Amino acid sequence: MYIRQEYKYLVSNELLDDIRAMMFPYVRLDHYLSKRDSIDYTVRSIYFDTCKLNFYQEKLFGLKLRKKFRLRGYDRPVKNQIVFLEVKQKDETFISKNRSPIYFKNVRNLLISGDINKYILNGNKFPKSKEDARRFLYYFYGKSLVPVVLIVYNREAYHSKFNSGVRITFDKSLRSEVCSSTNDLFSRNKSIYSLTDYFIMEIKFIYGYPLWLKSIIEKLELQRRTISKYAICIDKHKNELSRFFKRSSTELFDAFYKQKIIKEVLV
Repeated sequence: MYIRQEYKYLVSNELLDDIRAMMFPYVRLDHYLSKRDSIDYTVRSIYFDTCKLNFYQEKLFGLKLRKKFRLRGYDRPVKNQIVFLEVKQKDETFISKNRSPIYFKNVRNLLISGDINKYILNGNKFPKSKEDARRFLYYFYGKSLVPVVLIVYNREAYHSKFNSGVRITFDKSLRSEVCSSTNDLFSRNKSIYSLTDYFIMEIKFIYGYPLWLKSIIEKLELQRRTISKYAICIDKHKNELSRFFKRSSTELFDAFYKQKIIKEVLV
């Protein structure tokens, strides 16, 4: 788990080139992007919630301490694709995240069996991966969580040249679709676009907010906001979700993970 601060801004697409040019002397591309031809990569996340959308409601009610549960992957699926189970906790502007790597092909089996030792991957980058997975499963089983929505966007990421703890991301072309299975993470179905004229700029930092960045924000008259991609996308699918969630969380949980998936595994 790591803790950092996170500021968010809703920015017009018309300002994208201006911001890039103003930041250029101070930043470098994320190391992942520096190895690619593209300037961005695709982030794909399935968010879990209860049938009452409790965690969505926490955002609407303005709770300062909130949690989100998601399965996250990147770009297109490849053989032995690694994805991540994540618990993200927000306390005003402070963010903490628990992250556990797992092969995509094993996600359903983990959720059925709870066998962390068998399915969660170990590694130096995630020394507490099993502990973090236990945290995810504690809420997954305790709250009878189910997949709700797949959220996809293109991320352009930069790091400060002078402070490695500062990361700036532009999340573009936000889109989503209702989903009912972890199999949908790499769905190619048509998604609904949620922000056609704007992108979300996120500034993440640990030790301090740089003055050069503050100057750019002030010059462009950007206003810091409390923005939730999850809440934005749920709002786009409210009618569909209201028909979807006609049963209790426990009934949905049983249908998704104790019946439907087990039958698929046995076939």
